[in-house]
Amino acid sequence: MIDRYRRAERLHMSRHDQLVFRALVTPHWEGDSFWYKVNTPEGPEFVRVWPEKRERQVIADPGAEEAPPPMITGLVTSPDGRYAVGVEGENLTVNGTPVTADGVAGWGYGLPSDQSRMPVVARQQGLRTPPLVVFAPGGRRFVTCRVDQRHVPTLTLTQSCPPGAGQPRPLVHTMHYEMPGDEPPTITHLILDAETGERVDVDIEPLTFTHDAPLGVERVWWSDDDTLWLLYSTRGYKSARLYRIDARTGAACVVLEETAETIMHYSPTVIDFPLVRTFGDEVLWFSERDGWGHLYLYRDGELVCQVTRGEWLVRAIVHLDEERRELYFLAGGHDPNPYHRGLFRVGLDGTGLTRLTPEQADHDVTASPDGRWFVDTYATPAEPPVTVLRDRDGTVVLELERADIRRLLEAGWRAPEPFTVKAADGVTDVHGLLYLPGDFDPSASYPILDSVYNGGQLPRLARLNLRGYPVDPYLLDQAAGAPMFAQLGLAVVVLDGRGTPYRSKAFHDAGYGDPTLRVGLADHVAALTQLAADRPYLDLGRVGIAGHSGGGTATAAALLHHPGVFHVGVASAGNYETAGYYALWGETYGGPPPRDYDQWSLVPHAAGLKGKLLLLCGEMDDNTHPTLTLRLVDALIRADKDFDMLMVPGAAHGYLHAESHVLRRQWDYLVRHLLGEEPPTGFTLTLEG
Repeated sequence: MIDRYRRAERLHMSRHDQLVFRALVTPHWEGDSFWYKVNTPEGPEFVRVWPEKRERQVIADPGAEEAPPPMITGLVTSPDGRYAVGVEGENLTVNGTPVTADGVAGWGYGLPSDQSRMPVVARQQGLRTPPLVVFAPGGRRFVTCRVDQRHVPTLTLTQSCPPGAGQPRPLVHTMHYEMPGDEPPTITHLILDAETGERVDVDIEPLTFTHDAPLGVERVWWSDDDTLWLLYSTRGYKSARLYRIDARTGAACVVLEETAETIMHYSPTVIDFPLVRTFGDEVLWFSERDGWGHLYLYRDGELVCQVTRGEWLVRAIVHLDEERRELYFLAGGHDPNPYHRGLFRVGLDGTGLTRLTPEQADHDVTASPDGRWFVDTYATPAEPPVTVLRDRDGTVVLELERADIRRLLEAGWRAPEPFTVKAADGVTDVHGLLYLPGDFDPSASYPILDSVYNGGQLPRLARLNLRGYPVDPYLLDQAAGAPMFAQLGLAVVVLDGRGTPYRSKAFHDAGYGDPTLRVGLADHVAALTQLAADRPYLDLGRVGIAGHSGGGTATAAALLHHPGVFHVGVASAGNYETAGYYALWGETYGGPPPRDYDQWSLVPHAAGLKGKLLLLCGEMDDNTHPTLTLRLVDALIRADKDFDMLMVPGAAHGYLHAESHVLRRQWDYLVRHLLGEEPPTGFTLTLEG
């Protein structure tokens, strides 16, 4: 068993940069060329590319020092570097000089709500909260906001082990935290001149919001120094509304508004940046009104045409060429794997749809500033990433990189096996990946581990860039480390059932009114049965499930609602009571108030526990706060149920200093209760980085 632990340790996601090389390319354009940095077994390598010449050359370090990010400095700087906006107390400063003076606690300038900024996480990681600021193209004016959360109920967290010696008394931390049905924060916007301090208040009534303020997720932008746009979602994401604002006067008008019976998305998920673009008197607008996520062109508020259509969805806008009246975008749903993205071109009149990436693979594409060139990194579960340079017709003009995974293979990694099965309805296709141990023996019998997330806003299966953080389930699976768990001797299943994103609206809406996604969990049950039917090495008598956050919720729900299927669960930081979690979650996926949010609680079902359950949580988690776990614990105790629990002092939504201990405890639990073996004694898990 100690050898299995060592093999699993070698495939921990922290070792990615030691095992995978030449897989990630981020181009930095400078005129008619660009450079990028890749990691190699010998160390970092810098490459410059001249697209017109079809030339690629290894160069010395260009010495381009990136400015420290705002999360480190606490400042947002103008494009020309002349002005730096910060926050002192509850007021804004420009180059250190106050430009507002009436900010008060709970009603300050420039800062997001407490729930959005997650102050405990920020403090633990040594981060500062920069102001919510977007500068106009000219660099003098900027738009910011004022958030009023004085009326929002508070959440108290107790830190039992404060840092430093001689601190026997716990510390108490209090933050505003809106739950479903609470009165949410409100936000107003204002425009300031960084040079003169002149202020213009935007003439829009205070807007309610939960969690993400529009300025924090690219829903406020400038088209020129005098024109500002604001994209707003009403409570529960029932409507999307686009405002045009005159920055000189603050006058605002609604240009477009659309409402949906379930969720009115303006991008494939509520956490994706919006797929709305404004240019001149035209607006490119994302909607699922025909059952799929497509783009529509409006002029002066009137519909001109549907630009994209079909049983597939737009995933991202790569480049909008106003002069040529062409749009380049990523779409999913054309390959047998619906989560694979491809690059397409279409005219803004909806004609001339052309696929530019013929490979059946997932393509992650960025464009040059002028839209003439595209850097495309594509991969499949069986084929490591390849990065190429394409022209605007999709022709590959130069191969840039081909991932080197020799060390990954030497470490025991085995490519995951894609599969397609039917959902619990017997009709809908659902897709997944099966990870097997590196020393897999088809004549042996393997316990199954369902590595679950099951959230309405985030898939488990797709490769994506989560607000700057790349997530790739095909290699080391940064989201949950499925190959690592497989090395313990488990067959690990990753699946996205109904209710999860990046499919049709009907597929996503199957989970509406069901924030714990019981319908999606039923698809997991159906999938396991079908997989085992033609894979005799999968043992349905030994099935486990594990997940973090929304995956923790799904894990507990699986043991409580499907005790005959799932026998062992490791539930980490779950939101087991919708009524006590983020208003964003319950009101978006359960519906805005009035609603009975208690109906989705797992607490009343605690008496149904039959399997082995390990509950994990952080004492200082300001996302899924520990009360959510403790209320489930209280119900289990009252029902006299046996379970296991680990609460980590001082930890927030991630376990930080305790991560290796928490992970090792998960391994031990699964090995003991799924494999029926004793874990190795004295093993210390070492993480890199």
